[in-house]
Amino acid sequence: MNRLAGIICAALGLIIAVLGALNVVPLMGTGVALLLLGGLVIGLSFVSGPEQDDTPRMSTPSTLANIFVSPTEVFQNLRRHPRWLAAVLIASILSTVFSNLFIDRLTPERVVNYSTDKTLEMSMVANNPEAVKSVKEGRDQTIADAKNPVKRAGQAVNSFVGYVYLTAFLALVFFLFALAMGGKLNYWQGFAVAAYAAFPVAVVRYVLGSIVLYLKDPTEIHPILGQGSLVQDNLSFLINPADHPVIYVLLASFSLLIFYGLFLNIVGLKNAGEKVSPTIAWAATLTIWGIMVCFSLAIAILFPSFFS
Repeated sequence: MNRLAGIICAALGLIIAVLGALNVVPLMGTGVALLLLGGLVIGLSFVSGPEQDDTPRMSTPSTLANIFVSPTEVFQNLRRHPRWLAAVLIASILSTVFSNLFIDRLTPERVVNYSTDKTLEMSMVANNPEAVKSVKEGRDQTIADAKNPVKRAGQAVNSFVGYVYLTAFLALVFFLFALAMGGKLNYWQGFAVAAYAAFPVAVVRYVLGSIVLYLKDPTEIHPILGQGSLVQDNLSFLINPADHPVIYVLLASFSLLIFYGLFLNIVGLKNAGEKVSPTIAWAATLTIWGIMVCFSLAIAILFPSFFS
């Protein structure tokens, strides 16, 4: 990573955070996010990349296109020329576009009111008069924030920062798995795998989701569950989420897009790493997937009212 870019990002984040604290701009959270991103970039700038050879570098447009049709070739090229920015940037942009279209289609009032009402139904909130008052008072401000273009721009930046941190975390997990199981995977190779294995899934999910968003009656779209995905590629439609939230989440975890992402991740680890066996690739990929499933199930158990 470029150390200078990290310093500039951190400085910009600090300025925005200070202006936000002074109520000059409503972007304090975005400033903090940029500050954290700058810190990450600076820290990772000290991590060395893999050894270089005479392998020609595949262009970024070719990499983004070929990952759909020839992932093995792409990941083999990323072994010597690991990169991630274009994939993460496009994925975060598509996510932000879908999120904004979703709010506009369902209206900020419906999305915010639904979330607020479900929050008020939670026992830890309902039994606390001060918490109830705080949630109710924040309703109008949350709706106003959802309509504020400056806030939306800040949320787009936050989304990108979140994608970068998630990719960095996955890269670390892949690196540690390879190290623990006798393999060899440079951190930046793991970073490239995490970024490009998720890229095709994000494109399909958010592009198709945006189309479905305008084909369906907005009154039939769940204000919370719909924000995750509107692509029906699993058997969760057989279950009423309000009656069986845990089973609903479990079925949703076995989706075609998720399997596609797992496949790309396994192919990526086997071909982008210096010495990554199929066992290492499968173990790392399925462990991450298992953690995600457990986390989703925990959400369904702790907050079942949000699925009704």
